[in-house]
Amino acid sequence: MLDTIGRLIETDVLVVGAGAGGLWAALSAKRHLPDGRVTLLDAHMVGRTGHTAFSNAWMVVVTPEDDLDACVRDIVEGNEWIAEQELIHDVLSVSHFQLLEMEKMGLVFPKEDGQFIRRPTRGLKITKVLKPDGGGLEYCWRLRKALEAEGVDLLERVFVTDLARDDGGRVTGAFGVDGRTGAFVIVRAGATVLATNSVTFRAGFVRDLTGTGTHLAYDAGAVLTNAEFGYLRPGTPKFYFEGITFAIQDGARFVNAQGEPFMEHYEPDWADRADVQALSKAMVQEKKEGRTPLYLDMSLIPEEERGQYLQSSVAWMDYFFRKLGDRARIDMFGRTEYYPLFQMTKLGIKTDAACRSSVPGLLAAGLAQASCASHFAGFHIGACNGTGWIAGKSAADDARRFGGPRVSEGQARSVKAEVSAEWSGGDEKSDDDLLRALQSLIFPYEVSILKHETRMRRALEELDAIAERGARSRAAHVHGFVRLRETRCMVETARLMLEASLLRRESRMSHLREDYPDRDDKTWLKWILIEKEADRPHLWTEPIETPLVPPPSP
Repeated sequence: MLDTIGRLIETDVLVVGAGAGGLWAALSAKRHLPDGRVTLLDAHMVGRTGHTAFSNAWMVVVTPEDDLDACVRDIVEGNEWIAEQELIHDVLSVSHFQLLEMEKMGLVFPKEDGQFIRRPTRGLKITKVLKPDGGGLEYCWRLRKALEAEGVDLLERVFVTDLARDDGGRVTGAFGVDGRTGAFVIVRAGATVLATNSVTFRAGFVRDLTGTGTHLAYDAGAVLTNAEFGYLRPGTPKFYFEGITFAIQDGARFVNAQGEPFMEHYEPDWADRADVQALSKAMVQEKKEGRTPLYLDMSLIPEEERGQYLQSSVAWMDYFFRKLGDRARIDMFGRTEYYPLFQMTKLGIKTDAACRSSVPGLLAAGLAQASCASHFAGFHIGACNGTGWIAGKSAADDARRFGGPRVSEGQARSVKAEVSAEWSGGDEKSDDDLLRALQSLIFPYEVSILKHETRMRRALEELDAIAERGARSRAAHVHGFVRLRETRCMVETARLMLEASLLRRESRMSHLREDYPDRDDKTWLKWILIEKEADRPHLWTEPIETPLVPPPSP
């Protein structure tokens, strides 16, 4: 009996991850399966976790007055055709409906003369963004309250360790542990949606983005993609600033050591308004040419516009600015040194346009789903909203057709024994040392940003030693166990990044090969796909379908 092995939870649809993608997936599943049971699970507190809650919540929305086809083309071209075109079309198609739903939830989106106030965003020609009052914290909390009102069950502080599968390989739920007590948890589900974000290697401002959901899918046999791409952005160690897009619109410029604006040379049409990927690539080239340090010169912003940059709807940023006081004004509105930073991977689960993975019973939403290789400012949350809604509907359909799921008692006992063995005899320091070794390997500029075959092969050799250390490590308690599992996940992510980056012999968007500096559409307009075979990644390529936006002529 499963209930003698651990706490047993029965549900029709299980959603793992409570960021934007997970919140919308749970709401959509409940709307499309009103008489069924939907459970939203997160390792932290629903409504206060993930990237979305710690952001301004800028999001792409296509209104009825906009040209939908032109917006799809905008995003596909911005992704240099590494994109699921039909899925992007469907995501943008539901964005206005979702905006109206958010208003019904009580979110306030500023308007002028009855029209939503929207702004252009970097890297996109016509597609615009908006955000709610209160930013990401208000957005996530309102969605949580909407889920409670609809009758969605919230399962908090449970860390998922494995996906449950029946004899045919279908995903039928998940196994996990209570993050406080260590109690074993079994969730039996008709359909499972993973919406657990990407990987920052604990270096971004949101430290819990460790990509565990993507690797749960990988271990269950799902196909992954986009490992070679990342989210590059200019950053400064002095302070975290989410507003470069609008600072540039108000007059700020990137300049090199000689005080010369340099973006016009690399992006004549966009200049400093280019996407962060293009900004980062230009900074790489300026470094190679010896024209560093590089600065964001915000002294060019008019005095009357500066106040808006010293406050934020993101609570932690607003606290940060108030704590710094006048020092923030001095640092921000001078010439602040900036660097190209690797912020997160774009590794995700490959799905069809209905957000179904290659494994029956398993779906993906949010940044755990690989809709495209670059999400731009505002399309991160826009894509999470849309894929969440689509995945939730598909999951409801699957749960209705599939009926009662089965979970093997043998698999449950095996997973529980493996989990229990991992927090006996460990110490507090082992995970910190392992993480530090991984960060020291993956973060250097010449590994994660400007790549070369020789350096990547050397990094893979060093990574093998780190992975062996991780396999031998044990945790002292359940909290340490969760961190250790997350670190092992990040080690495997680093391997997939390096393997895929070696395979793609061209430079495209955030993937910069020093030994293959040119973009090659003829050879590399392809997905690099990854599947687990005998505990090692198997990589191959498939052409990218382009049904809506044809690729450029050779």
